[in-house]
Amino acid sequence: MSALAIITPAALTFAAALLGLAALLGVSWILYIVVVAPARRVKAEQDAPPPQVGYALDLFLSDQNRQRKVSIGLLDSDIKLRLSGIREDQLILRFEKERGLEEYQINIQPGANVYYRPPHGRKIEAMKDGETVESRELIGHAAAFRLAASVKNNRALQYVEFELSVKFVINNLGEEVMRFTLSLTRIFPGVDTGSRNKQGLYGFSRFRGGQEEPTE
Repeated sequence: MSALAIITPAALTFAAALLGLAALLGVSWILYIVVVAPARRVKAEQDAPPPQVGYALDLFLSDQNRQRKVSIGLLDSDIKLRLSGIREDQLILRFEKERGLEEYQINIQPGANVYYRPPHGRKIEAMKDGETVESRELIGHAAAFRLAASVKNNRALQYVEFELSVKFVINNLGEEVMRFTLSLTRIFPGVDTGSRNKQGLYGFSRFRGGQEEPTE
């Protein structure tokens, strides 16, 4: 009788094997979601090159989400430039929408070595303090930002330039809303694609004979 009790039917053995396999797959999937996938994303982000000229970030705000912060910097900012000499959160833009209206304020907070050309302005100059811009000022007149990696005699020698512009568009609900676009317009004098270091940072290209000099 005891010998018969230890005999496991084939169907029960098969079911136990399936349960074991399902448990193994479940644990493997959880490990992938919790450990492997985040590690792969971090690795891919670390290996990514600097953004190219033409990169653009579109921003929309709503009455449910009336505030938005965007930082531009080295590796931990919202826009990661990955260029030696650029600092973390070198430029911070804070957008705030008026409730029920397509009216916005943009607060500009510069870090070190930031140059700025306001809407309707003709000259780009060093920023020492923060400024606030009304969204209506940007209609048809983009603001420009220059983030310098190196400066000599108050002149940016190596830098990245962005433009902030606005445009009215129709959203999915058929409403006319304002879209902000932050565009990378220039990297001077370029990116040395062969200069990547262990931290994932790239250097700027060297100046060449006949290359355009940086202007203010």
